[in-house]
Amino acid sequence: MQLHWSSQRDIAAALLRMHPDADRLSLDHEQLLKLIIALPAFCDVSVPPKLSYLDHIRWTWMRLAEEEGTA
Repeated sequence: MQLHWSSQRDIAAALLRMHPDADRLSLDHEQLLKLIIALPAFCDVSVPPKLSYLDHIRWTWMRLAEEEGTA
């Protein structure tokens, strides 16, 4: 599956798989962006259409981690 900025939940799930122990709250936008574009399936432009995409991905990543008990 290819990841694009429009697939924010899938990006968050991929981040959780790749970085389950990451301190999600301590990541600034630049660090989060680097993690996203480094995902093997990510194949979109390197800058999100809106900065709010990064925040949405972060909070989704946190929610998924909480659901899986890895928060």
